[in-house]
Amino acid sequence: MKRTIAAGVSLLTIAAFISLAGCSGTATASRPGATAPPKPQPAPAQRVTELLVARADLGTGWSVREFDPAKGKSVFARSAREITGDGPCIPLAAMTHQLPLGRPQAYLSRVVSTEEAPGTRIYVTLATYDRGMAMTAMDTLLGDAVQGCSLGFTVKANGHGELYDPFDPEETPDVGDEALAYRGMITEEGGGSRPIRTTVVRHGDEIAVCTAVGGAHIARPALLTPVIEAQDAKLP
Repeated sequence: MKRTIAAGVSLLTIAAFISLAGCSGTATASRPGATAPPKPQPAPAQRVTELLVARADLGTGWSVREFDPAKGKSVFARSAREITGDGPCIPLAAMTHQLPLGRPQAYLSRVVSTEEAPGTRIYVTLATYDRGMAMTAMDTLLGDAVQGCSLGFTVKANGHGELYDPFDPEETPDVGDEALAYRGMITEEGGGSRPIRTTVVRHGDEIAVCTAVGGAHIARPALLTPVIEAQDAKLP
């Protein structure tokens, strides 16, 4: 059953069975009903690569390309450690810039666009965590940010500042084990403003963050729906 993080203020919480042969070198026959060893699990980086939404998952009219905030020339921050400001608010700023929530084992981002919403980019960041740590990240890091930062905050990174206007909650999609959705406005220090619409979904030990940025069509809440549903469908 999905748990929706409660909003505060205005916004918005192997053992593996291994059968060993004897030291004599004589092969031992498998006993009827013996449990087979579990299949090897993919490495975290491989896991997020396989599970992250791709063009084939969305159909015609959509395009998907890789996005790496650590390699971008004009990104606000390449890691959450570069962001300063009110500590509890930094996770919200990090997610806005395609950085993962907390400390995952691995994460990967892609940017999605559609012919129906020219000028709007939808960033999808998928992170996989140690067992139980995704729930902790949602309930503590994100929960604290929601409680303390929904009325607006300011952060800085690499000499640039951003002002986050108060966030407004949105209807949570019926996906995953936990979900949170909100919209707001970000103003760059000495620059313009851009609207954002974000949905965060935890599915087991994975967290997917979908953020729509810019474009007139961002005002339409259903814009993110096909991407959120396609990503959720790929998660076990």
